[in-house]
Parts: sequence; C-alpha cells; structure tokens
Amino acid sequence: MTTEIRNWDIVAKAMEAAGTTSSQMYIRAKALAEGKTDPMPTSFPAAPFSISAVAG
Repeated sequence: MTTEIRNWDIVAKAMEAAGTTSSQMYIRAKALAEGKTDPMPTSFPAAPFSISAVAG
C-alpha cells in the first residue's frame, strides 16, 4: 500500500465513522483507497484549468 492510498483509506474510514458517506469526496476517497480509478479526475482533459491558476 502506497502512502497516497493509505491516506485515502484514512479519509474514507474517518468519513464512514462520521456517517458522511453520501458525498462525492467520500466516493472519491473510497475508490482511491481501494486502488480504483479516480472518479473525479483533476487532470486534462476532464479539468484543463488548474484550480490554483483560477484562484490566483
């Protein structure tokens, strides 16, 4: 298990413990913790503009 997958697993488990499993963030955390493809891709072409570039 990589550090990134372990971190997503921690996020998913914390959200499960808090009962907040109906959000897109939980769906993403759970998928990534299981080693699945990111259901919310943040790279081109799905999201060609960086959030930081828009905010800055």
